[in-house]
Amino acid sequence: MDLPASPLVIERRVAFSQTDASGLIHFTTYFTMMEAAEAELFRLLDIPLLEESGGCTRGFPRVDCSCQFKRPVGFDDSIRIKLHLEELRENRLHYRFDFTGPNGRTCAEGSMVTAYAMRDASGRLQSATIPEETLSLLKTWKNQTS
Repeated sequence: MDLPASPLVIERRVAFSQTDASGLIHFTTYFTMMEAAEAELFRLLDIPLLEESGGCTRGFPRVDCSCQFKRPVGFDDSIRIKLHLEELRENRLHYRFDFTGPNGRTCAEGSMVTAYAMRDASGRLQSATIPEETLSLLKTWKNQTS
């Protein structure tokens, strides 16, 4: 498998529905863009973000998420989202996101921490260890050189 470049870069255009009454990007849009970048990374690495088997659901719920807004961005502006995998633990992933808007200027910076967890058939949620093959692939991707 050819690994995507690290850090991963995706591009999104701000839709009208993603703006507030002033025509600027709504703050929640940055969080959905962070999730879109994470989903794209997992898709490119062929790792399931959510998996069901044996009556259990396994996935990566968010345990911490933040975003600092630097410059305004508006409707139809293009944003580049750069995803960095800052830290891998046996049950957590720490991401950093850089958002670049028009004219190549930083418009926001974000972070997200996910925990690998399992929910059994009764609905009970508990922390779990990320499968070794998933951790290994993420480490290889993170540590590759251009």
